[in-house]
Amino acid sequence: MNTHSTRNWMKFCAIAVLLVFGSGVAVAQGITVAMQVRFALSGVKQAGDSTASVKVTNKDILNALNATGQFDFASNAQIVFLSLEGELPSIAVREGSGTNATTTDISDFFFLTEPQEIHSPDHLHNWAIYVYNFDNHNGTSFSVSGLTFLHAGPINGPGIGTVSRDKTLTAAVNGSGTIDGANMVVRGTVNGGSAKSEID
Repeated sequence: MNTHSTRNWMKFCAIAVLLVFGSGVAVAQGITVAMQVRFALSGVKQAGDSTASVKVTNKDILNALNATGQFDFASNAQIVFLSLEGELPSIAVREGSGTNATTTDISDFFFLTEPQEIHSPDHLHNWAIYVYNFDNHNGTSFSVSGLTFLHAGPINGPGIGTVSRDKTLTAAVNGSGTIDGANMVVRGTVNGGSAKSEID
């Protein structure tokens, strides 16, 4: 089953952007929608023969990525979902804004899978099971899943006309993992918004 097919209808809105230059030549390029996403998970971890409370937020995820020695993300860096032409998003970290923004792919450590999705007749409302998989390969990991609600709407970006794509995301999730090598179980929310379109 192609898990991306149900959202590919949105391509009729803008399969490509046509940029018209002084020469009059039109160049087609793909459109990526960048959505800021926040994770708020809490639960219990094993602490020897006892237990302790645990929280996992964006800041904790960034710290876990920094612990790999491959990154040096600031605490205010953004976790973003990048969806090219309505496909299932990849996950990246973005620092800065505008033309000064730096986007770092973290899909080797953080990725989504989508076992199932359904949509409303107008395709503006989508319900999906998203599985959010994180592993810094250094003792901190989680796999949480749950019903994710995606609302599509008009999105704009610099130099790009209006496109209709997934604009907000809300999910209630639960699952398990490890934190600093200790087993944990967690539940919480994932919320996405402030979506902008970009030229890929």
